Amino acid sequence: MRSRSRPVKPALPAFLVIAVLGPGLMGWGGAGRTAKEFSVPYQQEEVSIVNGGITLAGTLTRPKIGEPFGAVILLQGSGPLNRDEEAFGWKPFRVLADHLTRSGLAVLRFDSRGVGGSGGPAYQYDLGDIASDALAAVRYLKSRADIDHRWIGLCGHSQGGIVAPLCAAQSDDVSFIICLSGTGLPGDVIFFAQQRAVSRAEGATEAGWQEDLGNLQKLVALIRARGERADLEPVVRAMISKQIDKQAGRMNSAIETKSAELESKVDCILCGYNTPWFRSFLDYDPRPALAKVKCPALLVFGELDLQVSAEENRQAMVQALLQGRHNDFSIKTFPGANHLFQTALTGSPAEYERLRGEFVPGFLDFISDWISQRIR
Repeated sequence: MRSRSRPVKPALPAFLVIAVLGPGLMGWGGAGRTAKEFSVPYQQEEVSIVNGGITLAGTLTRPKIGEPFGAVILLQGSGPLNRDEEAFGWKPFRVLADHLTRSGLAVLRFDSRGVGGSGGPAYQYDLGDIASDALAAVRYLKSRADIDHRWIGLCGHSQGGIVAPLCAAQSDDVSFIICLSGTGLPGDVIFFAQQRAVSRAEGATEAGWQEDLGNLQKLVALIRARGERADLEPVVRAMISKQIDKQAGRMNSAIETKSAELESKVDCILCGYNTPWFRSFLDYDPRPALAKVKCPALLVFGELDLQVSAEENRQAMVQALLQGRHNDFSIKTFPGANHLFQTALTGSPAEYERLRGEFVPGFLDFISDWISQRIR
């Protein structure tokens, strides 16, 4: 039986975003949608993955016949996310696992540290720890007789698209990687580019962005210096207060509502940013690991992604792979797709919760077809 979820600070899908947050973005919110509940024609098993002193809780789905099966491990974006990468009433990893299992694969997905049935505190880890958890999942699958040990791949979204190449660079047991909105540039470069893109999409002027940039640079410097919460809070409070005031001007919010929203958002950002996880992200350059990848790789982007720019990161990832003399990688950019691979209007995170909880047309078949062409 799945363990009852423990409460954690609300997370943003993929990367935390400060710039011009829309109402409800800092929590799960949503438009009241519920994920489709599946009556499934395959096996589902609750599993435990042990990595040192941490136990991770997950779900393994596999077809009823045809073993041993090729397998895919799903790796979430950043923050405390459950095995379904659930946000805004949508469970994208559940949908992806269902599709891949129906196509003949075993799929393992697990709660991140500090979420659901998984042990350890949320955010108190770095990217190396996350890669270690993923490789522990690979070892777990290799211990099973119903899994084809020659074909165990990683499919990571956003942060998971950073971790997958890191794992492949460390272990020959990773048979292929799929990077969904993965990055090819250093974390601090990604962070500032993301903030600017979202800010401008939400109507900020260049002068307004330059003011925000100064505050963000000050915040990053404090985080890298391991500043105390008391040092960081005034900077975060000033940025969030400015955003809320701008939104309140459009929404005519009550003063008490704005105050409660301010406290909630300030607390959420401080809990996520002033952590080993975020410091490791800021300082991580994914290109050395990408240059060491030897297994087949698929790079997938959303045309309207404002959190991970498709063009800049595609170029950087390809250049790193080529530097490592890699010759078996594929690239796909989905038109009109945002960071979550939904059909989007602008790509802004502020619209995530208003969009349909489903992938853009063709996304699921493209992923399963690419895998089937490589598993023999």
